[in-house]
Amino acid sequence: MGVGGLFVFLEAYFLVPQNADFFFGTFSQCFGDPRIGLPDQSVQGFEESRRLLSICQQPAFFDQAQWVGMGFLLLCGVAALWYLLHPWWITRDRCGRFPALPSLRSRLLPRFPSEENPDEREIAEYLDQQCRAVGVDPAPVWLLDVSARSSNGLAFGLPWRRCVIINAPLVSNFHTDRDKFRAVIVHELAHLRNRDVDKTYLAFGIWWAFLLVAMVPFGVLTLRTALSGGPPVIPPGVVQYLVDVPHALGLMATLGVLVLLVRNSVLRARELHADAVAAAHGGREGAMAILRGLLGPATAGRGPARAALARLTRRLGYWPTPEARQRVLREPALLTRPTVWEMAGAGVVAGVFAASADGLVDTLFRLLWGKLNTRAGDLTVGCAIGAGLVGVLAAAVWRAVAVSDLAPRPSKLVWPALPAGLVGGYLAGASLPLITDGTELPATALEEQGFAWLLRTGPVLLAGAACVTIWLVSAARALLPRARSRRALYAVVATSVVSFAPWFAVWYSTRRIVRTNGFQPVLGDAPDLGSSIGWYRAPSEWTGFTWQPLTVLGQLPSTLVGLMLLWLTPLALLLLRDKARGAGAGVRPRVGTALLAGLAGGVSVIAVGVALPFLARAALPPAVLHHPGTRQDAGFPTVYWHTYIALACLAQGAVAAVIAAVARRHRPALVLAAVSVTALAADLGRPLAFAAVGCTRLFGAPVRHCSVPFDPEVLAGDLRTIALRGLLTVIPAALLGAGAGTLARIRMAARRGTRVASGHRGPPRTAAWVTAAAFAVLIAADLAAVALALPADQYVWELWLRG
Repeated sequence: MGVGGLFVFLEAYFLVPQNADFFFGTFSQCFGDPRIGLPDQSVQGFEESRRLLSICQQPAFFDQAQWVGMGFLLLCGVAALWYLLHPWWITRDRCGRFPALPSLRSRLLPRFPSEENPDEREIAEYLDQQCRAVGVDPAPVWLLDVSARSSNGLAFGLPWRRCVIINAPLVSNFHTDRDKFRAVIVHELAHLRNRDVDKTYLAFGIWWAFLLVAMVPFGVLTLRTALSGGPPVIPPGVVQYLVDVPHALGLMATLGVLVLLVRNSVLRARELHADAVAAAHGGREGAMAILRGLLGPATAGRGPARAALARLTRRLGYWPTPEARQRVLREPALLTRPTVWEMAGAGVVAGVFAASADGLVDTLFRLLWGKLNTRAGDLTVGCAIGAGLVGVLAAAVWRAVAVSDLAPRPSKLVWPALPAGLVGGYLAGASLPLITDGTELPATALEEQGFAWLLRTGPVLLAGAACVTIWLVSAARALLPRARSRRALYAVVATSVVSFAPWFAVWYSTRRIVRTNGFQPVLGDAPDLGSSIGWYRAPSEWTGFTWQPLTVLGQLPSTLVGLMLLWLTPLALLLLRDKARGAGAGVRPRVGTALLAGLAGGVSVIAVGVALPFLARAALPPAVLHHPGTRQDAGFPTVYWHTYIALACLAQGAVAAVIAAVARRHRPALVLAAVSVTALAADLGRPLAFAAVGCTRLFGAPVRHCSVPFDPEVLAGDLRTIALRGLLTVIPAALLGAGAGTLARIRMAARRGTRVASGHRGPPRTAAWVTAAAFAVLIAADLAAVALALPADQYVWELWLRG
């Protein structure tokens, strides 16, 4: 909800005439300086102009940052004040003349029960017993509401004084319906044990703070600007700033509904958790007692439209529907099953944060470094947003797998629905600047693209989320059956965040490109010599392609480490589990098969790479082979290098298809482990291939060189290139292999007239030391590649930060 406040404060800054005059006046003065507007036509002159411009503009951006910061502090202060005053709000009386309005006086709420009263002593002892059973210590202050008409209770209070109000009609249930009395009391005590009181009233406080501090002032400023005759006077030469009142009010309505729905979802979740605790402590009788009280308002006699509206209002309100509470009471474990709406809500919140982060990061970059936001800023913000989104998706998939066997069993569509809901919610929240139309200045890259950015970037994000979900489902199904603690969950969530958050960050930075589609691959340059040879020209262009997301990922040290963790974490946990159980056959034979298949793929790449120079000499004329190329023209050495990389990628795809077809469990981890071996073997075989080039003088060298060229920095860069580009073949090949393998087993079982056998003769066992040694070699190679590439990567990072 604070995210929405940041977005509103950024939007509202320019609606204040004094702010707009100061901001644009500062810009006008800066560009009026001849040292800035008319710099010397040299590199030093432009650098000096940029430095002076950043110094001149800093007061304007400091004023904007100060405005946003003060607004956010005021939002937090009002929310905290409402939370501190909520006990008075709960215990206030009603006006005698207007009962619907609250009074400033507190109503009479005597303490109950009294141990001195013999009739209430038994109730007091029973309440203390329930506090000990639920785990609430110290016991709350029990208050009796003599004016209440319902058999209910209410927990509230600050951490140093918790209170529970017991309605007078509920007291009679102590003797007439003990199960119902216990269910209500345990439900309120569960709120105290789960700290729901703080979460609930903080949610209310943030909602009222957002309404009073953000929404109302923004609406007033928007209407004031419209009634005053238009926008403030903007100096000439500055981008025109227009306020579109309908769009601005639509933005406020959208944000208000969003914050309200988030608040209500938090409150519904707390109520359901308290119901589950009450049912667990009260047993079946307690659950049935709660069910008897869940009689929702009847909708009979209403029209279809009014009945549907009533159901929608109850579903989106801050009380869970009776149907939802009944499902949780009958099977409390279903409470952890995630829903598509839950994922969509998390995505919308992250999208709103992204929408506000663009302007906020631009301001911070101006203040700290005196420049516009660069790729470094986008990657930093993208990592933060991606970590949150991936963490939410990982926890949701783990929860869904944990309760997938409970009735009612979820549909198979739940697995694609979870990432689709998260991505759809994020794209909707991130599109809020488009609703504002001209109410944000300056226009962001997304506003310049319009809603077309959704079609250009949305499918890429959805495909990435689907790949993440496949890995998460496989890891959860493998680790959950034997998980004795939450360490496996923490390991899976941490691995997914470290591995996939940088990928989201790259998507986040690439989506803002306006002039070209950053997600469209670009073919390599065709060689001038040999371009008339069709079979040579086409492979030269395709093997030399570039894709900007992969190029950016190749400069991030966490990329190789993340790919390594994706297979290392699940396989290591499975191997440790098998060792602790003393299992004779576990995942180790499958790991051995995957490593051998990967090694075979790497050896095949080396063999083809060594034979490639001899094949090239027979197929291409010497003029083409000896052409070194220029900056605008790809020579044969470059084509040969690209071809070797492409062979390694194709070999990874073939290995992935084989492993996915043969394996029945742990496919993603086994596939990634196998292709990692293929990539490393192909990378280490590159010097042998280029030794064959030197021996054959393929590139036209005057002297024959048969020595093996060994350059660690070059090998490190090639390993990263092979691993990243190989994913473009590994992912589709693994999907096709898994589908083909499943169909083949089904057809074989149908021919035999039996079911698909779950038990089959597994691959031969691999010695533990062999598996450990292979893992150690792969880990050392990836870490060495990251370390060797750091100097070159640091130079690129400086360019990204410089802008």
